Amino acid sequence: MRVTTGQEAMYIACAMESSAVQLYERAMQVLEGQGRQEEAIYRSIAAMRLEEMSHLQRFRALYTGLDAEVENQLMLAAVADGILFEGGLMGAARAGLLKDVESMLRYAASCEAASVKKYREFAATASDEAKGVLLDIAAEEERHLAELTEQMNG
Repeated sequence: MRVTTGQEAMYIACAMESSAVQLYERAMQVLEGQGRQEEAIYRSIAAMRLEEMSHLQRFRALYTGLDAEVENQLMLAAVADGILFEGGLMGAARAGLLKDVESMLRYAASCEAASVKKYREFAATASDEAKGVLLDIAAEEERHLAELTEQMNG
């Protein structure tokens, strides 16, 4: 199933942002468990988590709802297309993608890259208001990707 309406795009964007918030919360927990709350990586991840929460709020404000069957089809299509990880954060953990900080950074970077691509795709067919929000958030996700890449290389 292709995302063909703004509301479908907003639904998938909400799911993507929810997943990002959970991922950064998990990364913070791992760092806290290692006593690394005073490190730059922790502050960076905490800041990205707050921005993802803001993105989620902005998308939710634009999302007015869809039929439950359509939502389910969209979710399945997003998993099949690799936009969302099957089983969400728990599925990613079971697949070993969240076993340590380095693997979480790699996974987060791949999620941010996918978000940039998808939000720009969604913006191409969105209304003016949604288009602006999607493009703004795509730019912020691009910045997150750069920060994560720097953390992985530094």
